[in-house]
Amino acid sequence: MKNIFITLLILLNYVFTNAQNANGNLKNHELSLIQLIEKDSGDMQSTIDNNEFQFGTDFRGATYSNIVKHKGKILIQPLGTGRLYEIVKENNTYRSKRIDSTLHSGVNFFSKTFFTRDTLYQFGGLGFWNIRGLLTFFSQQTNQWELIQTNRDVPCFFDNSQDAVLQVYDEPSHPKMYLSNTYKYLNYPQTFDIYGKDTSFVFDFNTKQWTALGKLNPELKRILLGKNSLYLNFGKYQLIQSALEFYWINFENNSYGKLKSKYNGEIRQIWLRVYNNESNIGSSNFQMNVGNNIYFLKVNKNRNLEYEKFTFNEEMLDLNNQDYIYSNKIDFIAIITDFLDEFKTTLLILLSIIALSIFVYSFQKRKKKLPKEVVSILNNNFFNALTIVEKELIEELYEHHLKGEELSTKLINKIIGVQQKDTLTQNKSRSDYFIRINQKFKMATQYSEPLIVKQRDHSDKRQYNYSLNIAYIADIEDLLKN
Repeated sequence: MKNIFITLLILLNYVFTNAQNANGNLKNHELSLIQLIEKDSGDMQSTIDNNEFQFGTDFRGATYSNIVKHKGKILIQPLGTGRLYEIVKENNTYRSKRIDSTLHSGVNFFSKTFFTRDTLYQFGGLGFWNIRGLLTFFSQQTNQWELIQTNRDVPCFFDNSQDAVLQVYDEPSHPKMYLSNTYKYLNYPQTFDIYGKDTSFVFDFNTKQWTALGKLNPELKRILLGKNSLYLNFGKYQLIQSALEFYWINFENNSYGKLKSKYNGEIRQIWLRVYNNESNIGSSNFQMNVGNNIYFLKVNKNRNLEYEKFTFNEEMLDLNNQDYIYSNKIDFIAIITDFLDEFKTTLLILLSIIALSIFVYSFQKRKKKLPKEVVSILNNNFFNALTIVEKELIEELYEHHLKGEELSTKLINKIIGVQQKDTLTQNKSRSDYFIRINQKFKMATQYSEPLIVKQRDHSDKRQYNYSLNIAYIADIEDLLKN
């Protein structure tokens, strides 16, 4: 019996050791993903929008990662860094091997990485209080990211909470890169409020020129604002998901539409089956396509990779009901865009002065119209209309304001009772509570500004921080004391 027990221990140790050696620097779910990508013969470019996949890379200073596959080679780039890694296989062991010699980081959060004509490019991103509009390529000679000299800067980044999409049309003789719209800081450096410009652009890789195409269709903009993480490229087509409706986009033909009802329903059922169930709690999920195969993936709470596959083809497109992406009927759009870019600093200062003057005038006018007694009555009406949870949120925001601190997402989740829910439910619940509070405040007081404001966290661009509008601190203080 003793010998059998010893033999079993030896066998278990052998299996465990070999399993660890097989992983190398990769965890089990990372290894499963690499093997899945490697097994599929197609190329890919995707963003993994969670930190469960680091592939043994140096992930310091990074948020998320871009993963690309081209001619069998798999590359990983931790976003927010210039570091680039290749997944190599040696003696049945997978590991990540750094192939760049980049020194500087921090300028390419939420950027896109892709291959064109066998060259790896990167476009856009956030970093160092700047929206990046540069196109760079990875040089095989210097092992660094080198700048492509273009005719203009086109600032953009690709966060799931924003509406911009990028499509690379890798036609061998004439590749192009299409961009739905761009961004800029509205009143930098006073604030970090981001303003979206609705002009669509195309970049010609042959001429190295950006060209303005026209104004983005407002209906498509609405769809893109609601898009989820599904954002896949299939040559001249792009597939996105918005509110569980699946849309195709073809910039080359300036058209977009939905999938046929049958296929829309099939993909929706896969989505719900993979993500909308109790077993999804505590898991991380994302989507990608390798060639024409779409993978709906998640890492379950046991840290194992699960997925379902769906194969895309053009037969699924509803071409009988389509609309335009951008309007190119007005020839002056490009001229106006160039003018605004050239004089943007002067115009921003002028607009800031006008906006400030209007605000001061409106505020003074409102103060004259509303006596203190009336303001007090309106504020009391608002406070009485709040639920217990909404009052607790306001009280916590006020207490944190007095301490000079920001209210954490974790505490908000606890107050509204969603700390055990999945991330999507938590995000939606927080947003719904603050929207309702602002709506009640506006209806009761007739003030135009919201009571609760949000802004993106400076250190973690994925998160929003909430605080009380400084203009109403005195009013809230009176309400809480009474």
